[in-house]
Amino acid sequence: MNIKYILSIVIIGLLSNYVSAKKLTSKLFLSLPITFNSPASSGFDATGNIYFTSPNFHNDTLIKSGEMKKPAVPTIGKVDKHNRLTTWYTFKPEDMEKSTGKVAPMGIAFGPDGNAYVADMQLWFNDQYKSRILRINVKDGKAISTHVVATGMLFPNGLVWKGNDLFVSDTVLKFEDGKQISGVYKFNIKELNPLKPLQVRPYTDTKNSDSHLFEIFTSNGKLKFGANGVTIDGEGSLYTAIMEEGAIHKTTMDENNEKINTTVFSDGMIATDGMKWDRRTNKVYIADLFANAVYSIDMNGRRELLVQNGNTDGANGELDGPAEVIVRGNEVIVTNFDAVFDSPEMTNKTASRPFTLSVIKIN
Repeated sequence: MNIKYILSIVIIGLLSNYVSAKKLTSKLFLSLPITFNSPASSGFDATGNIYFTSPNFHNDTLIKSGEMKKPAVPTIGKVDKHNRLTTWYTFKPEDMEKSTGKVAPMGIAFGPDGNAYVADMQLWFNDQYKSRILRINVKDGKAISTHVVATGMLFPNGLVWKGNDLFVSDTVLKFEDGKQISGVYKFNIKELNPLKPLQVRPYTDTKNSDSHLFEIFTSNGKLKFGANGVTIDGEGSLYTAIMEEGAIHKTTMDENNEKINTTVFSDGMIATDGMKWDRRTNKVYIADLFANAVYSIDMNGRRELLVQNGNTDGANGELDGPAEVIVRGNEVIVTNFDAVFDSPEMTNKTASRPFTLSVIKIN
């Protein structure tokens, strides 16, 4: 067979999954006070306000540098339609996990009951199987109380609702034979009862896993971080980012939210983190934490680099360890987690002020 013909087929195949970058830039959306020093995940309420979690993982760095005298309590920020920032909720002593005395709010998603559900990732404090799902009870837009509705996970991370079912990624289930095992749990809202919090059984193997474990992923183990961001598209399919493989998997479901099939939707990135599907453009938008990049991906899996930059402090709105995106109209708003990993693939080298949200204008 003609070698030129073979090469042309290979090139066409590669281009079908990747489209060259538009000339877009990210700009400063909000510069945050140090009480929001690690903006992580985001979600909308029913009226379109944006909420974002901040576990404040950079407290020690700021105290060591003299920029802060005492740790900032983990918190949730609110950005209204006029881009006004307020502190929506500051976690209280009674919200802390008893054995660690701490809380680490990661993914956030508002449920069909109007309450906010938050992943509390306790593994950060080296306490296994104490991670929780919290329900922040909301009345007239205000957070009035917090309850534990599920516990027993290792690294709950991303949250997304489909109808009355809450899908939760657990980035770490088990490390085995050099591979990272991670997964996604599915909880029905009727099971999330604060009077009797759901107790998830620790994962040991596929034959002895909790009945709520919806899908399991085995990845290469180079970071020991597997399933991360999750989102649902307009046809009701679930997308899960596998961080250490720079990939996204798509899971189709039936009308009862039972799994039909899981396939690779897109790959070729470095460290896929938080993502959202956008109805207007019918695309998935995702942050690549290590590459300081944000991509859009159409429903055929064709990926487009929107913005990427090198190591900066993000003062002018550059991406600075982006963790997640949320799409509002023609704006992709990015939470800059400012994380630093000991990896040659990590663009961000230091965690420092300012702490920011960036915005990318799209068509």
